[in-house]
Amino acid sequence: MDNNSELPLVAILMVTYNHEKYIAQAIESILSQQTGFRFKLFVGEDCSKDNTRAICLEYERKYPDNLQVICTKENSLRQNATNMWAACVESGARYIAMCEGDDYWTDTHKLQKQVDFLETNPDFSFSFSAIEVITEKNIALVDSKMDKKLDREVFTIEDFILSYTNLAHTATLLFRSILPYPMPEFYYKAFSGDVFLSIILADKGKAKYFPEPMAVYRNHAGGVTKTEERRRYSNGKLMELYHNLDEYLGFKYHKLFRKRFLENARVQLIFEARDKKGLARLKHYFKTFPEYLKFSDKINWKEVAYYHCILFFPFLLRFFKKERDNKTGV
Repeated sequence: MDNNSELPLVAILMVTYNHEKYIAQAIESILSQQTGFRFKLFVGEDCSKDNTRAICLEYERKYPDNLQVICTKENSLRQNATNMWAACVESGARYIAMCEGDDYWTDTHKLQKQVDFLETNPDFSFSFSAIEVITEKNIALVDSKMDKKLDREVFTIEDFILSYTNLAHTATLLFRSILPYPMPEFYYKAFSGDVFLSIILADKGKAKYFPEPMAVYRNHAGGVTKTEERRRYSNGKLMELYHNLDEYLGFKYHKLFRKRFLENARVQLIFEARDKKGLARLKHYFKTFPEYLKFSDKINWKEVAYYHCILFFPFLLRFFKKERDNKTGV
């Protein structure tokens, strides 16, 4: 590493909109990083209606060598993201990290730890860490899905494609500057930018997981409601992203993606039928069962029979379970 180089070794991208209450903490958590190399924070301010822009510009005035604010002329998520990736490419940085304006880092050696690892492990394309999750009132959400303890420290693209939850949160990422530029069109409409980044990066190498939390994700009370309709919409958009990624990667991992689609079809077939009865359940069956068959390379008739019992003859399963329990003395 050349500490005297004018180019930053790491570019940190931060998009922000109406984060007046949080943006100072986010910026300071990055500026407080202790490193043996130069880094630069690029803040994409997207025409906030509060004092977010003024706060960002004040930090830029105080730290002109380490922070640059890039403002959109009108509110546009797409333009803001485009500005950030352009700034990253133009910076010449070897590595990229990210942190949204309402999240923040908790480990002052985050960048140094992750850079040190990637510098000595060229077969890894990125790293990520555990993350803490809090509410707007700074209450820790211990049971949050993002506050998970993963069981190993090396992950591959198979893990990211087949995982039911997002493994690598944006605020914990540090990766080599190897992403496509400009980004593919479907990236800007992606339901989950985290999933997109993880899979695109995992195509280029392995991922290192640091089990100690290095960042905080703020789970807002005003987030998206989890209605059944919204869940179906979200799941559909996520599957659309997987289809786009499958095609974008030249169907190199098509078997893995098909396995992911099959698992999703199973979930939709069974769990989405739980609150449906009579005709509604029958309509659900004819809508979702063909999707299950579509991704079944070889139909498991025993499994198919079991699913039909769950959907239409649950009393038979209860009967057989009771008989089994009686025989085993449970």
